[in-house]
Amino acid sequence: MADKISGLVTNVVDGDTFDVKVTWLSQYNKNNYGDSERVRINKIDAPELAYPGGLAAKEKLARRIDGKIVNLTIYSRDTYGRLICDVSVS
Repeated sequence: MADKISGLVTNVVDGDTFDVKVTWLSQYNKNNYGDSERVRINKIDAPELAYPGGLAAKEKLARRIDGKIVNLTIYSRDTYGRLICDVSVS
C-alpha cells in the first residue's frame, strides 16, 4: 500500500512539479515526510520552462492546483528528493 499525505500547494515550479505544505499524514505511512515537500506528478513529463510549451504547461498546472488542497499517493522519491505522486484536488 502506498503512503498518503495531503497539503496546500504553495508554489508551482513547472508543468509537472510543485511544492506542498503538508497538513495531513496517513497513520499507515511507512516513511516520514517533512512539513513541506516538493512533488513531481507521476507519469507526467511536461517540458522544462526554457523549452517550447514549458511556460504554458506551468500556467495550466497553476490554474488547477495553486493554493488548493491536494491528496497525494506517494510511490517513491526521485534522485532530486522529490516525491513521485498521483495527485488529486480536494
